[in-house]
Order: sequence, then structure tokens, then C-alpha cells
Amino acid sequence: MRRLKYIVSILFIVLSVSAFGQETKMVKNRKKQLEKQEKNKEKETEKSIDEGKKRHMNIQTKAVKKRMKKQKKKSTKLNRQRAGKKKSFFARIFGGKG
Repeated sequence: MRRLKYIVSILFIVLSVSAFGQETKMVKNRKKQLEKQEKNKEKETEKSIDEGKKRHMNIQTKAVKKRMKKQKKKSTKLNRQRAGKKKSFFARIFGGKG
């Protein structure tokens, strides 16, 4: 009788572990699907943002585009200085501002 209980308990443990292993596979697959969906969603948002930027630039006149380009250069230069990065090679040699 004791052996029978022992065998049944071991059998019960083995079956529960195998069932639990299958459940984790399903969970892993679901996580992979969710990650894939999240990546696709991020790609779509990036794409829509890029399309919006292109549309915005196409709407502008030539003078405005030129002004925007100039302002972008100034801002990147200023941000570079604020970040403490080195000045350009020629600026260091000839003592320029930029």
C-alpha cells in the first residue's frame, strides 16, 4: 500500500511538471507575439512621423527651408558646445568661435 501511494505521488508530480512546462511554452509564444506587435507599432509610428516631417518640409517655401536649415545648424553647434565637446580643428587652431 505504501509503495502504491509512493508511485502514485511520483506519477502525479511528473504529470504536473509536464503540464506546467507546456503552459510556459504558451506564455513564451504569447510574449514573442506581443513583442513583435510592439516592434511593428514602433515602426509604424516612426514611419508616420517621418512622413509628417517630409510633408511639413514640402509645404514650406524656399526661403523658409533655407532659414530652417540655417537655424538647425546653429542649434546643433550650440548643443555641441553645451555638451562640452571639442571645437572644430580650425576653430582650435585659428581661435574662431565655432
